[in-house]
Amino acid sequence: MADLLKPNGEIITLMYLAEGQEAGPPFNTTVLDYEEVLKPLGFVIACIQDNDVAVKPRQGMEKIARWKRMANPNTLNSAE
Repeated sequence: MADLLKPNGEIITLMYLAEGQEAGPPFNTTVLDYEEVLKPLGFVIACIQDNDVAVKPRQGMEKIARWKRMANPNTLNSAE
């Protein structure tokens, strides 16, 4: 996925943040789960907000996030 985007390109994710599931799908997920996958590919969260148009059963459990691919992903770990 990261190879398809130019540096500073963006992707949008619709995250269904299910909790308390004994099995899935959907599986229990958090924003951190998404970060653990996308950060090593050079993506950082540019914006995250509630999905205001989620269907009633999912209201409050969906987030829309905009992720930006950093021009130099090696700088992401230098601050840690």
